Amino acid sequence: MRALSKLIMAGCLVCASPLALACDMGQEGAAGGMFFKEMDKNGDGVISKQEFDAFHSAHFKEMDANHDGKITREELEAAHKKMMDKCDVHHDSRFDEVDINHDGLLSKDEAEIGMPMLFKHFDEIDANKDGKISKDELNDYMQKMHEKMHGKHGEEMMKHEQ
Repeated sequence: MRALSKLIMAGCLVCASPLALACDMGQEGAAGGMFFKEMDKNGDGVISKQEFDAFHSAHFKEMDANHDGKITREELEAAHKKMMDKCDVHHDSRFDEVDINHDGLLSKDEAEIGMPMLFKHFDEIDANKDGKISKDELNDYMQKMHEKMHGKHGEEMMKHEQ
């Protein structure tokens, strides 16, 4: 049971960690933003064990596509893809919203104001070093980060299975 819990937690991290950059959550960050608010059902500013367990139980049920009480690697990957697809839609609309001059590129100033997580990695993302980030540059960077993180967590999950 303990190994299953670790596997589930690793799976949740695999699913959620790329979203911290991809779905810029503004000033609140990943831990203090979307997930915190979603878990804190009564809005008291803290997450009780009951709220934590309910949140993760619901996500387990969502990932367990065949409802057999187990999450296979395929189910985990499908859940991850679903989350990434949802994030891509948000990501594009957020990019357009932050692009104040509507030139299809983000300057450092636009990124700093509207997407602080992106701003922190601006120079890494700006592949052609022109001082602006295109959607293609951002998508390429996100793909590299996703592959890096997915590979790293995937290796850890394989260790737990052995």
